[in-house]
Amino acid sequence: MIVLNKENLTEYLKGHMPDLDYSKPLVISAVGEGTEEEDGDGYLNFIFRVSDGRRNIIVKQGRATGRNEDFTNLSSERTRLEYESMEIRKAIVPDYIPDLYFYDEDNQVMATEDVSYLKILRFQLNKSEIYPNFAGHAARFLSKIHFYTSEYFMDTALFRELDNHFTNHKMRNIFDNILFISKDEFGSKACGLSLDPEIAFCIKDIVFDPAAILERYVLRDLFMKKSEALIHCDYHTSNIFIGEDEMKVIDMEYSFCGPIAFDLGYLFGNLISQYVCACFRPYEDEEKREPFKAYILDTISQIFEDYKKLFIRYWNQDAKEEYKGVKGLQEAFMSQLLSQMVGFCSTANLFRVASEIDFPEYSAIKDKEQMKNAITLSALMDRRMLLKRNDYRSVQDWLSDMEQLKDTYDCYLKTSEKNG
Repeated sequence: MIVLNKENLTEYLKGHMPDLDYSKPLVISAVGEGTEEEDGDGYLNFIFRVSDGRRNIIVKQGRATGRNEDFTNLSSERTRLEYESMEIRKAIVPDYIPDLYFYDEDNQVMATEDVSYLKILRFQLNKSEIYPNFAGHAARFLSKIHFYTSEYFMDTALFRELDNHFTNHKMRNIFDNILFISKDEFGSKACGLSLDPEIAFCIKDIVFDPAAILERYVLRDLFMKKSEALIHCDYHTSNIFIGEDEMKVIDMEYSFCGPIAFDLGYLFGNLISQYVCACFRPYEDEEKREPFKAYILDTISQIFEDYKKLFIRYWNQDAKEEYKGVKGLQEAFMSQLLSQMVGFCSTANLFRVASEIDFPEYSAIKDKEQMKNAITLSALMDRRMLLKRNDYRSVQDWLSDMEQLKDTYDCYLKTSEKNG
């Protein structure tokens, strides 16, 4: 297996992309050398940007050890599964997937279009930038892929083959543990993530609340055993490139057939964190704070409502006959979706905010007290979601509850400040 670097990449590409212009040196940079805003916050793969002045491509190599050496013995098949999952999605939602150029099995290398002419959504939201069309794009991307890779649409035997093909258990194992389990829950450090020692005192009682632990294990069981459709599994704002009216989605190596609520919840965990951080980060112009907070909540609501409408539209148009005309089935499906989505939103946010993995929304708050306030409020929201997820009857019920909790926390901070 060749280990790609900037020095040998040109010769390697000549054998796989002979149509590039090699008459002058290719411009090559490694992702990780640029700023976080340019390169994102990934730490698994070795990725290179390549340009011949005419075409811009991404070359990605999956090795046994990640770019962050804490990750070792990684799945040797993850690059193949990512490329194949992108091919499937490209057939369903071509506008949202980068162009695909080649996959090299011998060296675990794939090449795709470089979409960095767009912006990484996470770091634009950190600056309170607003993208009015994002919600519509996100809803279309998820709903169409979820429906057309589900057994509601696919031949049952073919769906089971898809499920088996994308078992992806070595990559899923990362999520099985770190997303749902915190070390020391039962006096054991066998699995899960450690709490960040700098903020553990703020949130330890929240994370280790027995009722919250129980719900996280219930959701873990669901995550591990429910196969509904081909899910992205890492659909967060660092893996979304955005423009005024364009969106591209990357980084699909965790793909497997799982609960569709997970993709929604994982994205919403990132958006809830943006809402919380907007409450505490400084603004040069305070008039931008409230509109941005409202935009985030409106975006969550619109994505969920549009997703439901589109999924039902595809169902009514293209579902197999056995799923058409069953009274109450669609309503039962959507009610379950809301509860599970809120639960996965909680686990997605909690594992990042409580652990030693850096979460850019919070680390961007340079005032340490304000950062701890944001982390504490996030953790309180996460516990509330876990304990009340089955009580919400609409997405607005849920979001209103989060706003009410934020107002209660504001009152607590003001009282604490007054009392010294």
